[in-house]
Amino acid sequence: MDAARITERYGSIPDEYLSILLGTEGTIDVPTLLSMASEGSKALVETAKWMVSEAAGKNGWDHQIGFPETGYYLPAIHAWTGTSEMTLESARDFLYNLDEPGASELADGMKAGENAMFAAEIIEAVSYIGSEREGFIPDRVLRGLGLNFVDETIPGAVAFLGGMDDPDALTKMYRDFQGKGMISIASGDFPEQFKAVGAKMGLDWRFYPVGYFTGTVHALNFAVRAALTFGNIEPGNREAISDYLKKRPKVIVIQSGPLNRLDAAFAFAALMHSASIVTDQDLPEIPHCVKVCKKPLEMIQSGIEERGITVKLEPIELPVGYAPSFEGEVVRKPDTYVEAGGTRSPAFEILISRKEDEVEDGKVTLIGKEIDEMPEGSLTPLALIVEVYGQNMHDDLEPVMERRFHSSINFAEGVWHAGQRNTNWVRISKTAKAAGFKMADLGRILIHKIKEEFGGIVTRAQATVITDQAELDRRLPEAMRSYDARDERMKGLKDDSVDTFYTCAMCQSFAPGHICIISPERLGLCGAINWLDSKAGFELDKNGPNKPLPKGTLIDAEKGEWENVNEAVRSESMGRIERMCMYSLMDSPMTSCGCFEVIVAMTVDMQAVVIVDRDHSGMTPVGMKFSTLAGSIGGGRQTPGFMGIGKKYITSEKFMSAEGGIARIAWMPKHLKEAIGDEFRKRCEDIGHPDLMDKIADETVTEDAEGLMAWMAEVEHPALFMDPLL
Repeated sequence: MDAARITERYGSIPDEYLSILLGTEGTIDVPTLLSMASEGSKALVETAKWMVSEAAGKNGWDHQIGFPETGYYLPAIHAWTGTSEMTLESARDFLYNLDEPGASELADGMKAGENAMFAAEIIEAVSYIGSEREGFIPDRVLRGLGLNFVDETIPGAVAFLGGMDDPDALTKMYRDFQGKGMISIASGDFPEQFKAVGAKMGLDWRFYPVGYFTGTVHALNFAVRAALTFGNIEPGNREAISDYLKKRPKVIVIQSGPLNRLDAAFAFAALMHSASIVTDQDLPEIPHCVKVCKKPLEMIQSGIEERGITVKLEPIELPVGYAPSFEGEVVRKPDTYVEAGGTRSPAFEILISRKEDEVEDGKVTLIGKEIDEMPEGSLTPLALIVEVYGQNMHDDLEPVMERRFHSSINFAEGVWHAGQRNTNWVRISKTAKAAGFKMADLGRILIHKIKEEFGGIVTRAQATVITDQAELDRRLPEAMRSYDARDERMKGLKDDSVDTFYTCAMCQSFAPGHICIISPERLGLCGAINWLDSKAGFELDKNGPNKPLPKGTLIDAEKGEWENVNEAVRSESMGRIERMCMYSLMDSPMTSCGCFEVIVAMTVDMQAVVIVDRDHSGMTPVGMKFSTLAGSIGGGRQTPGFMGIGKKYITSEKFMSAEGGIARIAWMPKHLKEAIGDEFRKRCEDIGHPDLMDKIADETVTEDAEGLMAWMAEVEHPALFMDPLL
């Protein structure tokens, strides 16, 4: 770690502090390690005091500090102490009230780590004043990863501390943690070193560079926010937070290079968060806490074993990387070698069940040109057809499996997929083509993932990839007939037409107090699990997260309350929640976990609701951003007037139907309007308000309560003519 780089980024920190923080020792035993952590912690606290004083001289002592896009202020401090908003003055007082750690026992090391973490978070927050910084990972990213954490698509997180001057080892380690599906966070010299070997980093790749010097604290506050976001743990409840972090999320720290006093203190802070540390330095080993591993390519696997992480992702041989970390990657037009669908060329995708003798397991057929025969920048027709057989396979499972095409293809590095059915869209990048990726590989991917995820039902799978227009035209009518048949079946799937709902306990590994009740007209809060998915999930695994729930005796048809549903909610919440009404926002609404896509919130005048999704980072007319709202309703809470939902539920006939449904919506972000536009306008016509969408304000109209009330009066919003919500 270079002092000049620190000074450039954080200002002229006194040399007396930097020399201590960056200093190391030749031989490190337990007493030396404790001493290094203590000295590093004290120097970092003094550095934070100095930076706070400097910032106050420029901005005033009453200047508020914090990070962007979070409802948790300074998350590590907020979680472990309960302290909420902080000004430069209160930060100064906080630092001066920290007890100095000793250097004689493990508890002293933990205290040193805690103080260093708090000081680092204040230093980072001060450095954000007046600057466009990167490093802090927004709440929306954590919430967006929630489902992947709970179903263990992402089995854990790996944080890199220090640096490693070995390009070959870095390249192989990069492929290793990607292939295992791990979330990755890099600090110290690691971000620049990984970038130098071509590693893709940023929010789109689930590999987050959190910065230099004190930036390591962003790995810690990312982990602890899981307890606040999903666990319904009150800030300041140290015992509950500690217990939560022992179980989830499972974090390993890879520490490489000479250990300085700053990183010694951070190492104890990582242990405080139940991380397992793997180091290539001669440090004293502590079972399941600190492990020495001198071979770089074995460090990640050693950490996985130490932390007890189970990696589920099965390997597939491809010329490009294949892992969940690539799911957020966007292949932009200038980087595209070949493109299909997306209204630019004819395309469709479908999964069809066949008879046993019609499916040759593992067979991939390409009809038409391979990518090598296409010039750069080509548009091509594309059909992706997967045919499956299994003794227990049936028609209702086809769309469930077919929806997995999206994530399965997006796991491939340099390959991008959007849409579904005959509105799909695929791009293959120039880099993927140069690496040797073929059109036929799309079929290999789909077979691999279908067999991996649905092997209990599908025993044979074959794929056909079509880039020939005439063959696509020949096969399209069968696909359209299949789509139409599914739609007809779905039309009959109403809450009133079935006697069984399903529970989804998938999020309970992260949010123990929450349970989703999934019906044909209400999908899960994450937006990824609907009634058919739950039905298929139970068929695939009788001991899995989805269980059938006979509705039982109806208590209130308007609000959607049933005896058996109440009993299930009471049982799953360990008695905390007594009742739950499926169709009401105001009377015992469904609890919220943390990975919900959208929040519904009652307006200040209690006349209407605003809807905000996690991709909107701005203010809302209820006076809170998404992150703040989410922090107050997640973790299994039942909050009348506020509710987390899946995006598609907005256009359901049962959407808060007890309070008037979509006619209550007065505000939503512009991009959300566009995303649900066609389906929402159809619902508006169905309820007799064809112009409702135009009467719903967005951030271009107003972001405050007064402005929204004025707008509703101006456009004569229908919610004004309804009874107040309270």
